[in-house]
Amino acid sequence: MAFSKQLVNGYDGFCKMLDTVTRWGCISLVLVMTAEVILGVFFRYFLDSPLKWGEELARLLLVWCGLLGVSIALKDGEHLGLEFFTKRLQGRIKLSGELICYVLVGMFLIILLYWGCYVSKAAWNTRLPALQIRWTWSYLAIPVTAGIQLVFLVQKILVTIIKLKERASDMPEQQAV
Repeated sequence: MAFSKQLVNGYDGFCKMLDTVTRWGCISLVLVMTAEVILGVFFRYFLDSPLKWGEELARLLLVWCGLLGVSIALKDGEHLGLEFFTKRLQGRIKLSGELICYVLVGMFLIILLYWGCYVSKAAWNTRLPALQIRWTWSYLAIPVTAGIQLVFLVQKILVTIIKLKERASDMPEQQAV
């Protein structure tokens, strides 16, 4: 039991580090996107010479920022879909319901990770017209953030299993049967 607690604590540390990197990445992308949009407005309306690459960059950053935000929301337990199903449940039934939801979300994320890699690889030979970078960089947001979400989801699954085991050991023997 002590080894499993150490393993979970180590995994928690990794998740905290990944969470910090994800949050700072999201903040950085919002700052760059804001600066780019302000710069684009300035060039378009004050210099009468719009930036050719401005909208593409803003869209690319928005996709990455949005999907990183979903990862953060999952980590913080702010995922609406999960809350909708487990809100009215209590005790072990609630924990079991959360575990089922986590497993279903995990299955979806594995599919997203697989197909995101596939699409990213398929887009390698295509370039964004104005930025002249590969479309792959836009599509990579899908498998990268799916992977981040899977890491956070495994943490939630481990915590839920530990809570279920603790609740089971707290129950008298006649109720456990």
